[in-house]
Amino acid sequence: MSLDFERPAWEHSFKLRCFPSSDGRQKISGEHIKISPVHFSSSERDSFGNMCIYGTAKQVHTHFSVDVGGIAETDIHGVIPAESHKAAIFKYETPLTKAGVNIREFHRSLEPRGWMGEFERAVYVMGMLCDDFSYVSGSTGIATTAEEAFTMRRGVCQDYAQILLALCRLERIPCRYVAGMIPGEGATHAWTEIFDGGTWRGVDPTHNRACDDTYIKISAGRDAGDCAINQGVFYGGGRQTQTVRVVVSEVQPGKNSRP
Repeated sequence: MSLDFERPAWEHSFKLRCFPSSDGRQKISGEHIKISPVHFSSSERDSFGNMCIYGTAKQVHTHFSVDVGGIAETDIHGVIPAESHKAAIFKYETPLTKAGVNIREFHRSLEPRGWMGEFERAVYVMGMLCDDFSYVSGSTGIATTAEEAFTMRRGVCQDYAQILLALCRLERIPCRYVAGMIPGEGATHAWTEIFDGGTWRGVDPTHNRACDDTYIKISAGRDAGDCAINQGVFYGGGRQTQTVRVVVSEVQPGKNSRP
């Protein structure tokens, strides 16, 4: 991730959420991170369990960059345990995922599905969404709400994920936003996790499929705002241009390769 400033910036305090963590479905090893410039940095987990890196770049700079690498050993059959009372917070809408008139009308148009389990209902809703929504790069921004994107019937992976969150929360299904990586994207990707029988199961509404071993999770939260890659404050700077580049390549088991 790189951040280019229109004018010199200084006293730059930052918070980065760009470091995958090990859980029941992925084991992270060989990790390394390089931040430039940096005066001080530390790390800790936020309230959702995401690894965050905090720091400052006191010196004057017009370019800020973060390089993260490592090896993720994934197993889609692993379990990410979750207790029902802790998952309950993910039933409630947020400003970015609040269902408006159009999402509610679409939800009412869906066929009765009370006989389905929660995960099966989420998959059904995902399929119906994908029939009624189109991927159009650049059509929305980071502040676009689920209702705004759905009204236009177009968006990117963030919008697919947040609209599915809005629909599932109308179903009273605990669900959360996930930011991560998959091969071939070139940038970060977003999908949704559904609470199902004491564990979290991932679905990708952008591609209308269940997540498999190729998905590497970076962070999870109530919506995209909880998973922002980079946040910060600084003096100077003017306009900023952020660029994110993701490279995911498969390494055969037993090979000692450092990306």
